Amino acid sequence: MLLSTLRNALSAALVLCILFVGLFNFRLYTAPTSGAPTAKTAAALRHIRYSLDLGAGADMQRLFPEGDYFSYVLYGLAQVNVGLQQPQGTQARAAALTEARWAWHELGEPHALEAFQVSAPLQPSYGIFYRGWRNYLLTGILLLQADNERDLDELRTYQEECAAIARALRANDHPFLQAYPNATWPVDTFPAMVSLFAHRQLVDSQYDGLVQTWLSDIKQYQAATGQLLPHRVSAADAAPRQTARATSQTLILRFLYELDPDYAESQYQQFRKQHVDMVWGMPGALEYPLGTSGFGDVDSGPLLAGVSLSATTVLLGTSQIFGDTNVSKALWNGGEFLGFPLTINGMRQYWFGILPVGDAFVVWSQTSHPWLQPAATDTYPNVVPSWWRLPWHLLSLCIVLLAWGCLRRLRQV
Repeated sequence: MLLSTLRNALSAALVLCILFVGLFNFRLYTAPTSGAPTAKTAAALRHIRYSLDLGAGADMQRLFPEGDYFSYVLYGLAQVNVGLQQPQGTQARAAALTEARWAWHELGEPHALEAFQVSAPLQPSYGIFYRGWRNYLLTGILLLQADNERDLDELRTYQEECAAIARALRANDHPFLQAYPNATWPVDTFPAMVSLFAHRQLVDSQYDGLVQTWLSDIKQYQAATGQLLPHRVSAADAAPRQTARATSQTLILRFLYELDPDYAESQYQQFRKQHVDMVWGMPGALEYPLGTSGFGDVDSGPLLAGVSLSATTVLLGTSQIFGDTNVSKALWNGGEFLGFPLTINGMRQYWFGILPVGDAFVVWSQTSHPWLQPAATDTYPNVVPSWWRLPWHLLSLCIVLLAWGCLRRLRQV
């Protein structure tokens, strides 16, 4: 009796294995939504909000320094992405605005501020990472509102934040502000600059000159080295401390598109040549440029054959921003294949929801589209071959044949 029960249980497990393999291969052909919100998007956002309500932010904070902060800000930004694609006055847009506001307010609570409480003075206070990303989210919240219906307190806070960022930039000796005392990553200044650039649409053009000067400085800095912007620089003089890395470049490029699409496209093309490659049959973002190597860290996460999973996730959104459908479609399909998404109780989660901040990165990327610039046109040569799914089909076939063989043997016992 026991043997028969075990045989039946194992047979059921093998059948489920075959069905799951078939399902995953089907997901390799899931049609991307190109940033447009879907029922899957809504289900994924419900899971993230549910997780945050249960304390997921604190759990993510234990994994890396900005885990709590990113969990909230990315949830809010994904809601902005969704809301901006809905007509003014609709319930869907109003719901997205409510959720984005909730995330923004949470970023002002002690649990979000704790990681940025430092003894040394910073300009702006709490550092550009904290102030820049939060003001970028507030920018999106204001863009969601009709011109004549914007909340005056939010608009006032936005103007105060822009003024604080502008003062810090004018007082600094180079374009990159500190995120922590004596610690500067160029990427951290970019969301702040997008918030300043949006000032012309939300209020007036008083920061246009500052933004253009900053962009000119960035271009000169980049031209002097002939390389993409470094991952980390000296806080004193912006001397490179680390080479360009995909973890920061995928973010820099998506913000740069909002500021200067033509310059951003030239940088994206360079990034594409140096950091986008096929690894194990799928496209991925190489953390270090082709031909070089390095170690993973708290920024990149563990590297698999040189690929940063976090940078690859962000690259999905960045490639959508640039209209690079060859890369974005493959990344979308690959994510649906390897991410093991399941919808339980109306909530969609990847890998059983064990990493909510990872889900937030995914949804933010999936819903990405420009806020301030026209959509880009796909003009890029293919780097992902049409047969890229074939190795995964062959591997899946081997698994199915092995499972089928085991199933037949069990029936003979």
